[in-house]
Amino acid sequence: MSIPSRTIVAGLATLILAAGCSSLQRAPAEPEVAFGEVVRGVMNAQIHDYDAAINPNPEAVEGSDPNRLNNVVTTYREHISKPEEIRQPLEISVGGN
Repeated sequence: MSIPSRTIVAGLATLILAAGCSSLQRAPAEPEVAFGEVVRGVMNAQIHDYDAAINPNPEAVEGSDPNRLNNVVTTYREHISKPEEIRQPLEISVGGN
């Protein structure tokens, strides 16, 4: 019984393709090793008090100085949120003219 050469070639091709699709353990590529490192670094740089971040105070803030809060709200209304400035037309010049 002879096996046709096309059958042998097809069988070998199937084995090669199956071996290429197998999930072998491999070392991660360079970008995969450092993935997220910058984000973690920025997040860690934003923490002022590491002890407070690890062990937060269980008691929530229940109040504040009413004069201070009134000053904050007044400052926000007068200086930060100015809708009349936002409603003005925006001019964009292109080409340095």
